[in-house]
Amino acid sequence: MPYGSEGVERIPDDLDLSPAETLAYAQDLLDRGHAFGAHEVLEAAWKNGPDHERALWQGLAQLAVGITHVQRGNRTGAAALLRRAAARLSLVEIPAPYDVDAARLVGFAVTLADDVENDGDIAPARLRTGLTAAIRQTATREVYRNNWLRLREDDIVRPDGSTGIYAVVDKQTYALVIPYDAETDRFHLVEQFRYPLGLRRWEFPQGTAPEHQQLEPTALAHRELREETGLRAERMERLGQLDVAAGMSSQRGWVFLATGLTEGEHEREHEEQDMHSAWFSRDQLRRMIAEGEITDAQSLAALTFLLLREREIQR
Repeated sequence: MPYGSEGVERIPDDLDLSPAETLAYAQDLLDRGHAFGAHEVLEAAWKNGPDHERALWQGLAQLAVGITHVQRGNRTGAAALLRRAAARLSLVEIPAPYDVDAARLVGFAVTLADDVENDGDIAPARLRTGLTAAIRQTATREVYRNNWLRLREDDIVRPDGSTGIYAVVDKQTYALVIPYDAETDRFHLVEQFRYPLGLRRWEFPQGTAPEHQQLEPTALAHRELREETGLRAERMERLGQLDVAAGMSSQRGWVFLATGLTEGEHEREHEEQDMHSAWFSRDQLRRMIAEGEITDAQSLAALTFLLLREREIQR
């Protein structure tokens, strides 16, 4: 709503709050449906805060603007701002400062942008997203790190005030790709030796960027498909988001459907030298699942997204 509207408060131009006060104020405004006011509060923190927190506050401010556009019916502007917010917040190291729930907010922004672009109905309550996590972190210690993951132990305070510890495995967002040839109704899978299991497993191409890089999900999906199978896709459709192991890891992943495929040379990493790939019919895929040849939880969950999409198309 514009300035001067009844019930809409003005945000002082010289607003200077602590991070905790900023988040509390912005949350109150979001909860009351005043997303543009929340944007101004967060923008003040962005402009006044230290450079190393720029991505955090800018991402939160852009998220609030995106929500504002949703409220005003500007779907094109909303989707653009929401995706911009997700890109900024994905740069924030996890765990984020001040208990901001950055990883969840990235998923919230991208999913909301998808629904807005697809002309989905957006309930007002959905736009009152929480900015901070329910369980508050008071201290953190890095226990182990390599090129693919980080293990940390956090001291936490629960909502009832009790304290405890939480061990968390941090990994970057991954992309899983379902390569599909509609003309032959076939799927392309990869097989490799999974060292922790001591078994070779068939699964859909999936992975993260090396060296803790954070790539835009669609770009990462194209990269993983090309590297592991050699396939190139004309169309990469986002189907949904998955959490790997929410009780122990911060990692989340995006599921994509790749179509319009052309063959090419794979570009596998050194760790994937034992990998190979092949095409399978839908009936073969069902048999492999039933007989335990495909047990990868992410691949099985990804198929659920595909079946839901196919059901929607058939209606």
